[in-house]
Amino acid sequence: MQPIPRHWAIASRHFTGPDGREYDLHINGSSHESESEALRDAQQRLERLIAAGGPYSWTGARNEYYPGRRQREELLEELHSADGALIAAVTRTRYGAAVLNTDALLISDIDLPALPFVPFRPAARRLLNRLLGRAPREPQVDPEELGLPGLGERAEAHAELRGVIAGFIARHPELGVRTYRTRNGFRLLVTGSGAVPASERAQDLMQEVRTDRLYMRLCRVHDTYRARLTPKPWRIDVDRFEALGTRTATAPEHQDWVRRYRDASAQVAVCRLLEVTGPAPSAEEQRIIDLHDRATRPESGLPLA
Repeated sequence: MQPIPRHWAIASRHFTGPDGREYDLHINGSSHESESEALRDAQQRLERLIAAGGPYSWTGARNEYYPGRRQREELLEELHSADGALIAAVTRTRYGAAVLNTDALLISDIDLPALPFVPFRPAARRLLNRLLGRAPREPQVDPEELGLPGLGERAEAHAELRGVIAGFIARHPELGVRTYRTRNGFRLLVTGSGAVPASERAQDLMQEVRTDRLYMRLCRVHDTYRARLTPKPWRIDVDRFEALGTRTATAPEHQDWVRRYRDASAQVAVCRLLEVTGPAPSAEEQRIIDLHDRATRPESGLPLA
């Protein structure tokens, strides 16, 4: 895979658009070589955005802003093959979670459909059962926090997607498939496909299992598959991470946030392993799976976040 940029810079300019509206534009540039190259990249991107008509033009917005443009992410870790080739990298997203980036195996993110959430109120149900003299018939913890089917329509949606995944596995016996339950859906780690993220085969395989459309676009933009390795901050009562901007990862406020986030993350997992099917992964694929599972703790039994 292509290396993750190590250097970032921001180019800014006050701009008056064709409609007379005024904007303060800020564009990120990146480089594998140096900060000066990153600044040159940012300035060139800023010039192209202005030439295209500014941030509210279709071309400008599509090419320079999320999700059409790689966002600035702190590089945390790299994984190399025996011959020195980069096969995976871990970065920190704009909201603070660590994310696995790789093109060595296919990763699919499948969300449960947007359905009314059935609130889980175990304390109220236990009280009602005691008042009525009934034995509890429902789980005492939210099943979705444990990677199990939820309640009501969400349970039906869970079962439907499990069926979609089972059909995919049956149609592709040549692929190894690891199926995980996430807090709001499923994640597949698929080995043996040889499909790079922007390829037609990758798009076809991901569409077969109803992969989230935004996720598919992010894979094309980053030219890697991506998998969140650590919890979303708001699910563990940690304030949202502020993008690095002009500060560095050595800044005290940055290190303080990382410490608080790491401590809160120790109480949860990111996904639960449900099933492993198909041929064994290659040695390189297994190294990436091991990295993923060490971080996400899919067999820990901890609540998902």
